[in-house]
Amino acid sequence: GSIVAAVKILSIISSMATRSSHLRQAVSIGASLSFAMAIGLGWYANRLRRSRWLETDKEQNQETTHSVINHFSSLILDPETTVEEANKRRTTSYYLKMREAHHKSLVLGVYPSRLKKLRKKEIDRTLSYWNKGNQSHRTIVCMCDEITQKLLSNARRLVLAPLQYSSDIDSLSAWIPDLNIIPKEDMHVTIALPWWWHTIRPGNNELTKKMANRFKQTLLVEFHYGFQIELERIVLLGGKVLVALWRCVGERETNDGRVIVDRHGANIDPMVWLREEIVRCFITESPDQRRQPLTYQHNKSEGDKAEENAWQHTIMQRTPGMGKPGSADGFIHTTLCRLPLDCLSSKDVELDELHRMCRELS
Repeated sequence: GSIVAAVKILSIISSMATRSSHLRQAVSIGASLSFAMAIGLGWYANRLRRSRWLETDKEQNQETTHSVINHFSSLILDPETTVEEANKRRTTSYYLKMREAHHKSLVLGVYPSRLKKLRKKEIDRTLSYWNKGNQSHRTIVCMCDEITQKLLSNARRLVLAPLQYSSDIDSLSAWIPDLNIIPKEDMHVTIALPWWWHTIRPGNNELTKKMANRFKQTLLVEFHYGFQIELERIVLLGGKVLVALWRCVGERETNDGRVIVDRHGANIDPMVWLREEIVRCFITESPDQRRQPLTYQHNKSEGDKAEENAWQHTIMQRTPGMGKPGSADGFIHTTLCRLPLDCLSSKDVELDELHRMCRELS
């Protein structure tokens, strides 16, 4: 009887050990699954974080053409700001935009079946005003000289090289249409934008001549002379617009009487002053009333001017980052390329290498 009891006890112990082993295996498998799920969720959350900005950007910007203005809407400088002070504000703003751009480092791939359709839509969006056939706008720019063109063109080539992109709309790899790459000979610095897209009407050529003469008057009457700018950095702004960002150069005198020309100049910042004067000459009349405002709002018929007092003039809205009336903005840029993020590639595209090249070139 004692032998039978001992055998039963051993059988119970063996059964308990087996169940304990199964339990340990279950716990181990459960822990492994939980760990794998945690890693997977972390990877997905990081991927979402690096790409969600695309949706946010589309919600905030309904403009049919790309614009750099909104990125620097808070960079407001007083017209009396010196070169040194303006450059401090500029470079700080540029640096923060560069840091912000680094968080926008992943472009999600698109299913091949949808890719070509989205790319055609991107081209139509870019050419929306042009395709109407009856639209025009006027921008005041300073064209880059040949040496600067070559420098910026070479920098663009190096930055975009990691994409190994193609301009073929049927390509499944990274795609940048020729429309989105500013030709080297067309590179420029935007000064002001006095007249946004409007329907061409009779007298369009005369209006263009009037605006050109008004700009010349601004330069002559206020004694604006040529001034220098220098390259501060190259940034893939917002993860999609490759721009060269500039700062002004001015004169300062040292304690021993020497004159130095650099970014710490003590004179009034010439770009801020120029933009302020252009805006003033286009939206106000002269004391003797010989110079009348030359804006779309003032050229409308009397019946269409009911909301004029509440309207902010185009030149205030579209001149790079212009703020409230009486204040001028300081950012200076040259657009080099725009990435079509909605239809860039059929595979996920990492932008970290492009950001790194921008830092190295800067």
